[in-house]
Amino acid sequence: MNLSAPGKALIVDDEKTNRLVLKSLLSRQGYSTIEATDGQEAVDLFRREAPDIIFMDVMMPVLDGYEATRQIKQIAGKRFVPVIFLTAMTDEEALAQCIDAGGDDFLVKPYDKLILQSKIRSMQRIAALNHEVQGMYSMIHREQEIAESVFVNAIQSSNIDNPHLRQTVRPAGIFSGDMVLSAYSPSRDLFFLCGDFTGHGLLAALGAMPVSEVFRAMTAKGFSPEEILVGINKKLKAMLPVGMFFGAQLVVLNHDLEHVRVFNAGMPDVLVVEGGSNRIKHRLTSTGLPLGVDASIDPREMLQYAPISYDDRILLHSDGLTEARNSEDEEFGYQRLSESIALAPAGRIFDRVISDLDRFCGDQVTQADDVTLVEIACVHDVLPALEPQDYFRLPAQQAGDRGEWKLSLRFNGARLRETNPVPILVTYLLEMEALEAQRQSLFTVMTELYVNALDHGVLGLDSKLKTRSDGFNAYFQAREQRLADLDSGYVIFNLSVEQQEERRSIVLRIEDSGRGFDHDRQPPPTRGDDALSGRGILLTRDLCDSLEYHGKGNIAIARFSWSTE
Repeated sequence: MNLSAPGKALIVDDEKTNRLVLKSLLSRQGYSTIEATDGQEAVDLFRREAPDIIFMDVMMPVLDGYEATRQIKQIAGKRFVPVIFLTAMTDEEALAQCIDAGGDDFLVKPYDKLILQSKIRSMQRIAALNHEVQGMYSMIHREQEIAESVFVNAIQSSNIDNPHLRQTVRPAGIFSGDMVLSAYSPSRDLFFLCGDFTGHGLLAALGAMPVSEVFRAMTAKGFSPEEILVGINKKLKAMLPVGMFFGAQLVVLNHDLEHVRVFNAGMPDVLVVEGGSNRIKHRLTSTGLPLGVDASIDPREMLQYAPISYDDRILLHSDGLTEARNSEDEEFGYQRLSESIALAPAGRIFDRVISDLDRFCGDQVTQADDVTLVEIACVHDVLPALEPQDYFRLPAQQAGDRGEWKLSLRFNGARLRETNPVPILVTYLLEMEALEAQRQSLFTVMTELYVNALDHGVLGLDSKLKTRSDGFNAYFQAREQRLADLDSGYVIFNLSVEQQEERRSIVLRIEDSGRGFDHDRQPPPTRGDDALSGRGILLTRDLCDSLEYHGKGNIAIARFSWSTE
């Protein structure tokens, strides 16, 4: 509607006399007028002429005023075009029909000049307010779009881009309370975090930034999933308002594709689906409270292990998927999800679930909650290649003799349960020797040697446990139990950095309190061996110049070198 001066008025009435009277009154108010004799003609004129105000009779041939108004309001969309009904009826039911059809006011015949003038001014004020609100809405919408773009770039742009990782996040509004984060640890394990904040929209999305920062920083430094969850929980507990929390599924895919570790805190089941048959092998249910609820959490109480085979699929989703509703208010539900998985073609579970969900929801324009679905293919190509150390050379300004140094650390009893020393030591080495490009190799070597010292030395675990039908579960359950009860034993790290002509070396000596093994008689593992143990030692030998065992087999000494040419 023209806000600064009268504009164009559309008069719709099948009585010529009524049109002439109203045209005369409107002309005195400064309006130009166009006329229609029935509802259909009014709709057609509205499309062509875009009038600023409409005076609509109720009873007309072809199309009555009620239906014509409904169509005009639909065509107008967000543009406010006032419709004033012209009626001789005064009963409340008839007037209510005018309002229900989309009318903004009514004018009773015969017309009164002063009443007409008052109603026009009223419509002008409403139009002005509507224009202001639309302007504010457009500005807010634009700002939200910009913020959403920044949000996506800051959080999701750093996710792993791999065709074997499929994911979708469908927000219920501009912002999503669901989030998906993925990253590789220095040990080449795949970390995948799927989370769901309470509610959705901007308020729910605000917590995503600190979660992303903690997840990426700690994963890159090689911290354990337990430590990452504690870090995220601490951050959220400090910043989230009461009543708001973060459901999370943290999945860690082992770089050997042997097993998956799952921490499920207040989210739907994580599914492990057998490749080829699409049989659901494992349902890993929630075993902990959502993050941000309790200041003190023990992620080890949430930890679940599941053995995996090549080409298995791991599925994660938010409750928005199973709770999605169709036009008949039915839920998609777990049964339909299971059927979609079972009926999917080989390697196409993600596509089948999304297709079935879209078909189920039909033409539903709005969704009640954010919808997230993730599929991880357990294939070698989903993991990063091991970077050969020969590719690395120190920059020229750092070449030459940079001095030798030593470091010794001892971790006793319960401290081994509370602290993972590997990220601390690797970070120290990187800072001292500027070896950022070698982070992955260093982390792999130190992790393999430390895990062997802790698991087989201090905890006395036997790798033969893994050969049983329930091997992985038995092994890791025993590990968690012994670790929880640990109050003695030790692991000692001795690091020496040496200069040898144009090469520098880190000599890593790890000693544990275990009973060791007869390293002189026990042959080292060989490549091509299908055993479920020893592959880490093979990898360590590949990355290092040498790996030797001393003492009673409880001392491992590895030499890791690089060129300074």
